[in-house]
Amino acid sequence: MEKLNSMSETLFCHCCRIHHPRADMCRYLTRLGYRWRCRRSVEAAQGSVADRDAFGRQQTQINRDLARDRAKRQFLSMQERQLLL
Repeated sequence: MEKLNSMSETLFCHCCRIHHPRADMCRYLTRLGYRWRCRRSVEAAQGSVADRDAFGRQQTQINRDLARDRAKRQFLSMQERQLLL
């Protein structure tokens, strides 16, 4: 995967709640206005109910893991943080 130079090269996906490269995003009109969604989430939404449920469970686990990692990093001591660098 290419290294992205700036946040303007990525967009926030309102479905899976993370940033993706601009090329992987599509803009959708919702009742609250336009939102960006990644192609992966759009393709998953077009599948069967079982496929959508599986995608949702997978994305939920990814989001939980990310939140857990962020919480751990937030509470690390300064010395432990330097070891991670």
